[in-house]
Amino acid sequence: MKIFTKTFFYTLTLLILIALLADGLIYALLPKVYTDQKQQELTLQTDRFVSRLEKAKRSDVTDLMAGYAGSLQANLELSIGSDSYTMLNWDGGVITRIKDSDSEESGAAASRGTASESCDTDKTVTVTEDKGVKIISDDTASSSAEASGTENIGDGGILTGIVTSGAAGSKTIQAQRSFTIGGEAGALTATLTLAPVEEAVQVIVSLLPVSIFLCLIIAVLFSLLYARAITRPIKAISEETQRMNTLDRAAICRVNTRDEIGTLAANVNSLYGNLLGTIESLETELKKVGAAERAKTDFLRAASHELKTPVTAVSVIMDNMILGVGKYKNQKEWLPKCKELVDRLSGMLREILDTSHLGDAIEEKVTESIETICAEVIEPYGMIARAKGLLLYVDWSAAFVVMMPPKLLGKALSNILSNAVQYTATGGRLAVYCRGNSLFVENECAPISEEQIPRLFEPFCRMDESRSRETGGNGLGLYITASILHQLELDFNFKPMCSPDGMRFTIKF
Repeated sequence: MKIFTKTFFYTLTLLILIALLADGLIYALLPKVYTDQKQQELTLQTDRFVSRLEKAKRSDVTDLMAGYAGSLQANLELSIGSDSYTMLNWDGGVITRIKDSDSEESGAAASRGTASESCDTDKTVTVTEDKGVKIISDDTASSSAEASGTENIGDGGILTGIVTSGAAGSKTIQAQRSFTIGGEAGALTATLTLAPVEEAVQVIVSLLPVSIFLCLIIAVLFSLLYARAITRPIKAISEETQRMNTLDRAAICRVNTRDEIGTLAANVNSLYGNLLGTIESLETELKKVGAAERAKTDFLRAASHELKTPVTAVSVIMDNMILGVGKYKNQKEWLPKCKELVDRLSGMLREILDTSHLGDAIEEKVTESIETICAEVIEPYGMIARAKGLLLYVDWSAAFVVMMPPKLLGKALSNILSNAVQYTATGGRLAVYCRGNSLFVENECAPISEEQIPRLFEPFCRMDESRSRETGGNGLGLYITASILHQLELDFNFKPMCSPDGMRFTIKF
């Protein structure tokens, strides 16, 4: 199942469950919450009424009861000493035979119905909503009581009979309090008839299908929008990762949100960028390794050819000396030549071995002035130059600090200086100096064309007779120098000079 479908159904199910739970809670908790709220309201109002009673006079009791019963729509039963007071609120109720122990008229009832009062004689009292009292004749009272079906309770208190029209089965709540007024103890009972909340619950039940239908429509729309908003960036990331799988360099996740999906897209882009960089590095390394392998192969071929010539020459001379053929009978003449060839062969082998171990050399880098590193290397070549009648110019006024392995860099400088001294004619000039971050080595000689210079860095390369085995070189000097400088990741060039004629070797640090 796709993530859009999953997100849609999960969200839809969650919203429907929330709607059903909300309707169920309303249905289950509405009666209790309504009853608790009314009970708290009745308790609070009763406390306030009792507080006012304790500060009032006995003559104000009925007025206070009427105001309280009317505002709260509650039935009140109040007793102070031997006196009793009752105040009813209902539609069509009747109060009859009210009697006070001290006065002839002491009772009242708050309602929109009719009240009856009796002392030595019976009277009917009607109290309207504006608290006005209307006294009706005795005959009216008797006929009113008979017509309304009044039930006589007794002669001990104010209220002798009550007829109410409250709905059958209505729930009532009470609040009872004790108090003291004028030094006499009293008791109050407030009774409140609750509205039939079951009817409201039934209305909720009848509206439940419509509510669920509307909630379902809203849930479907919201789930579609939410699922689309969630899956759109994920789909975009998925499409771009498919392009990344083909190593498309233009692939990129364009999700700019600040949430976890945006972070995921940024991480994917970073990961893909690192992957492309790693691939490029591997390709570069493979090219370097391939070039190094080809260079080794070419070097071994050239070395084999260079070694083959003196070995063959020594072998032929020795065979002819043993057989006593022609001029080779003179061993005193040819044995020194054989030794010379063997010594040259030994030197070539030593340099070949040194060259083969260049990549294996591990030397710690040190931070030194270029003058310090070059001083020890230049000193012996200075003596050779003076012996050969050459003019050596050294200028360290612009020397700079480098961080290099001194022995490895010294070997490269030694080969450069060796070639400069070797191929400079007597009376010529050599110069070693610094400019900027570069080291220059110049010597006066016959310039080499720029087309031939790249071949000088090939192993065992000799451009002309002046650079042959007879001069003492074997064609490995510049090859070793280039290998070292490449290993140290230093740029260099070897170019001819015009004035004066010669060659200049430059190393850029």
